[in-house]
Amino acid sequence: VYAWLTSVIVPRPIAWVSTRSSQGIENLAPYSYFSGLASSPPLLTLGIANLRDGKEKDTLRNARESGFLCVNIVEEPFVDQMNRTSGEFPSDVSEFHETGLTPTACTAIPCVRVAESRVAMECRLVDVHPYGNGPGVNLVVAEVIHLHVADELIEDGTIADDRLRPVARLGGTAYAGIGNAFHLP
Repeated sequence: VYAWLTSVIVPRPIAWVSTRSSQGIENLAPYSYFSGLASSPPLLTLGIANLRDGKEKDTLRNARESGFLCVNIVEEPFVDQMNRTSGEFPSDVSEFHETGLTPTACTAIPCVRVAESRVAMECRLVDVHPYGNGPGVNLVVAEVIHLHVADELIEDGTIADDRLRPVARLGGTAYAGIGNAFHLP
C-alpha cells in the first residue's frame, strides 16, 4: 500500500526537519508526508513513522522533549544532502556533520535551521496523534512562530514562484522540481 500511495499522492513537498536533542545533538531528516493545515494560526502537519521496532525516530523524540522543531525547505542544489539525511544514523550522530550542511541558530526557538535553506519555518510542537498498525505513524501538528525567507526570493511582498526551487517527492526513488508554473485567475 505504501508504494501505491506514494506513487499517486504526488508531488509531495519535503519538510527537512531540524531538531536538537536534550544532549545537544542536532538532527536533520526529510519527511514527505508534510502539508500546511491553517494560516491563523499558521499550522503545519507532518507524518513521522516510527522505526521498524516501533520506537520513535530522533526527530519526533527531540521535538517532544524540547517542544520545538524547524521545517527547512529543500531546494534542488541540496537534493543529495537531503537524500543522505534520510539514512538511519545513530542518535549521537548529527546529520549536519555527516553531510557538511551548516547549522545556524534559530531566531525564536532553541533549535537550529539549515543555513543553506532559503526558507525555514521555526515551529512550536502543538500535538502528536499516533495512528496505524505495526510500528505506527504519528501525525504531528506544529505552529509556525517565525519564518525565514531569503530576500532574493521576495517580489511584491510575496515569494516569487520562479525563484524558489523546491524539490518534491514522487514514488519510489523519484523526485521532481517544480517544472512549468502557470497562473489561473
